Amino acid sequence: MTATLLSLLALFTSGFVIFLSHGLINILLPLRLSIENASAGSIGMIMSMFSVGLLLGGIYTRRLIIRVGHIRVYSACAALAAISILICYLWLNEWVWAIMRILMGFCIASTNIVSDGWLSERATSETRARILATNQIVVLLAMFLGSFMINLADISDATLYIIAGLLLCGGVVPIAMGKATAPEVEDTAPMPIIKLIKTSPVGVTAVLICGFVLGSLLSMLPVYAGSKGIAGFNLSLLVGAAIIGGVVLQLPIGYLADRFERRKVMLNIVLFSMVCTLITPYILDFDLFIVSLVLISLSSGIVSSLYPLGIAETFDRLQQNEMGSAIGAMIIIYASGGIIGPYAVGLVMQHIGVDYFFTSLAIMQLVFAFFIVYRSRVRRSIPTEQQEAFVAQGGATGWVSTELDPRTEYVDTVTLSPEAQTAVDIAMIDPKLALKMVSILAKADPDHILDIARAVAGVEGVDVTELYQRVNKEDPDHQQELIQTIITATPDSTTDLVNMVFEEAESEDIAELATVMTEADPEHSLEIIEAATEAVIEDNPEVVVEIAEAYATSAATNLEEMRYADRLADDGDVEQTITDMVEMITEKAPEHAEDVEAVIPDIDPFVEVSDDLDSDDNQPAESEEASLDQEESDESEAFTTKQSDKEPNEERKVEPHEDSDEMVTEAAKGSNKESTSDTSNDVSLDSNSDSKEALSDKKDEPKS
Repeated sequence: MTATLLSLLALFTSGFVIFLSHGLINILLPLRLSIENASAGSIGMIMSMFSVGLLLGGIYTRRLIIRVGHIRVYSACAALAAISILICYLWLNEWVWAIMRILMGFCIASTNIVSDGWLSERATSETRARILATNQIVVLLAMFLGSFMINLADISDATLYIIAGLLLCGGVVPIAMGKATAPEVEDTAPMPIIKLIKTSPVGVTAVLICGFVLGSLLSMLPVYAGSKGIAGFNLSLLVGAAIIGGVVLQLPIGYLADRFERRKVMLNIVLFSMVCTLITPYILDFDLFIVSLVLISLSSGIVSSLYPLGIAETFDRLQQNEMGSAIGAMIIIYASGGIIGPYAVGLVMQHIGVDYFFTSLAIMQLVFAFFIVYRSRVRRSIPTEQQEAFVAQGGATGWVSTELDPRTEYVDTVTLSPEAQTAVDIAMIDPKLALKMVSILAKADPDHILDIARAVAGVEGVDVTELYQRVNKEDPDHQQELIQTIITATPDSTTDLVNMVFEEAESEDIAELATVMTEADPEHSLEIIEAATEAVIEDNPEVVVEIAEAYATSAATNLEEMRYADRLADDGDVEQTITDMVEMITEKAPEHAEDVEAVIPDIDPFVEVSDDLDSDDNQPAESEEASLDQEESDESEAFTTKQSDKEPNEERKVEPHEDSDEMVTEAAKGSNKESTSDTSNDVSLDSNSDSKEALSDKKDEPKS
């Protein structure tokens, strides 16, 4: 890990220098506007324009990277940011400054996106969390130190503007002189905001409030402090405390959020932050400056934590493949709060009074606290042990990383070896010649043959069946890994390979091979199980029980290892696949149907998940009385079901039709569908014994 971080030293250095300038600019501009007697509303409007640029950068930067490349975007944005701060000194006009703030926000967002791309290219699934944490510490520390650079010269002098511009230009040097390769970039569209709000209202509101309060605090705190006579080093301490609080408090808050119900944690810390915010001006009036630093640090740190808390709360309800687009939408929501907050608070300070600065921030936190209480009564929380992990990021930077977040899907950027690249190049010209080359490489370099096989299998026109035969002949000890590699590389064109493997395999190995294949290609699990069943049905029909048991065990294990939302989404699919598998085996090997049914409920724990879920994500929950009535009704149905299960089996049998075997078959199909529906509605899925009776009933009816 140390070697990885050292290899990223140039990127960290560049980010540190640029955000050092960013920290200086954030305190320099509002102070200069105050000196020039600009109104608080105008100052708030100008400062809020940074979030407009942040929003635009999040939307359009990836398109620019695809068009001109990483290094050009990074260099151009650093230069444009330097130009914008110098123009602010040369032309003191509110509208010009507002446009320059938009440009600064766009450039900061762009440099963040480019840096994330470079960092993610060097990161692995094991190291990206540490790389993200290191990068966050570097940039926040730079912003903290940048706020103290305001003391180097007079605010109205050109020196500070020149220093800020020099730092922005200097930040390009470590990148331009480095050897960082340009990673591939995909322009992923953000998730629709409406969908995100419906998915997690609390999570979205937390991010919005964070943008509103934190943006207002960092933008307007210098204005408030100036009105109270706080200047120079003390002002830097005040702003620095607001920045450093977001670094220090995210870890303990994250610790609490991972071990207790997240919404309760948010409610308590927001109320505590509100109290700190309300008493801060009184503490300043009593000249208790050190205490005020602590209070501002606590309040800012808590508000900063709402960003990652809101993301984690939202991720609880999303599948993993939706997380990347959700983060893109979250950045838009945060930026929206950053646009509204400083301007609204500036208007309050202008028309009501500067003393209402902290009061307006406290009111927004109180509104959010009431919203949390309301949503807690409307929608059940996810069990603590199934909550998504908290990842510290965001804070004063206003930016979260999609690529480095360890909760998002990790796409391994595989670099082909020279041998694999040569084989791929040959396969694109002559697939058969490439297969001969693979055979030679399998003999010469068996340790890397799987990577070569994976690369060649993905080339159009390559016969994956022949590829398997050639490699397996030279390296039979890695048969399962080879099968999994080829199926993963080409999941839609391996039917012949699956059939051939089952035809050549020993009966006792087919169950294990089928499980390996279904894990590599879950979407075609039923087809694979059917092919495995047909391979043993004539000579060893009893193996079908092993096949069914192996698949069900693997499916249940995979479900238990899944995240909450992924498990919820896939639970019904797996259950349906198992049901279809049982029906298929019953049709092909009816003499083993009861044995198959017997092994399924004993290894089917994933059905318990449904009891912990709130199936109605968008509608208010029932009242307590209605809930109690529903529970009593459910208990009554469960008791009735158990009583009916105790009745003699003869009373529950269906008499066969007398006239036609075809009518019996059609009736059996219809009753099979009805019994499946009835079972899902009437039988308690928490009891393995009840599930076993349900499956037994479902299979008895078609037989009769």
